[in-house]
Amino acid sequence: MASRQELTDARNERFLALLKPVDADCQRWAYSLTQDKEDADDVYAQSVLIGLEHIHQLKNEAAFKTWMFRIIANVHRLMIRQRKRQPDPMEQEKLDRTATTDDWAEQVHLRTMVKRILKMLSPDQRQALVLFEQHGLSIREVSTVMAKKETAVRVLLHRARQRMAELLKKEGIESMLPSEGS
Repeated sequence: MASRQELTDARNERFLALLKPVDADCQRWAYSLTQDKEDADDVYAQSVLIGLEHIHQLKNEAAFKTWMFRIIANVHRLMIRQRKRQPDPMEQEKLDRTATTDDWAEQVHLRTMVKRILKMLSPDQRQALVLFEQHGLSIREVSTVMAKKETAVRVLLHRARQRMAELLKKEGIESMLPSEGS
């Protein structure tokens, strides 16, 4: 019979083996939610601990990435509830001072504008859009991560795209989002 330590070691090895191929995606997802490196690191670390503690509840190893994304989203929601964050107004100024070429400065400006516009979406719209467009999850996977019906995810994506298109048009940028059919 296996000892308690051997069972723990096996559980840890299973978790790490599943985490390794999706580690970078999980870290990017945490950053996408928080928009802050330190907060993303905190959310990610807490999520890994929770995932490790609850790996025995994972029934389908093929769904590990979706399972971890959901843990990360839940940890992020908990973090938001625990504290109110204020955006750092100095961040744009720091980026502007370090720009060395016009192209790089324009890319920084566009990224900053898109981040600002994403923050104008509802949290659910932002989460659905980032999971689907940036992380390449299917509608079904997004619905699992967000604990919503697939129809609700489709509606969130549609409204998020409409809202972003309106806001980008106001900024003078017409075609930064993919078309509705993608």
